[in-house]
Amino acid sequence: MTLRLNLGRYLQEHDISAYRLVQEVKGRVAPGTVYSLARKPAQRIDLDTVAKILQALERVRGQKVEITEMLEDTPDAMLTTPPVYDASNRKVFKYNGYRATVAPGPSAQEILDDLRGHTE
Repeated sequence: MTLRLNLGRYLQEHDISAYRLVQEVKGRVAPGTVYSLARKPAQRIDLDTVAKILQALERVRGQKVEITEMLEDTPDAMLTTPPVYDASNRKVFKYNGYRATVAPGPSAQEILDDLRGHTE
């Protein structure tokens, strides 16, 4: 179970733009922080930042805003979804013009025998 602060969902539900919130917290919270929180749910955030955002939302809406309105409980991704291969994240070999040579080494069996103390 993971708690996340979903500011983006809250802003959508109450028809408030991230830009409007940035204008309201100007000088107290970095614009990048607000846009980042509006873009995707945050798992870790400074409590002082949350307090400033809540105060700004109260000024925009004209009523009390509770942090629980923005919290969402999500099941742990590790437990619910199997890992997925992401081809965009793979390393790509780039030829640099040099020929690589690989020196022969011991076999896996020779390494295991050496680790176990078996010498021939």
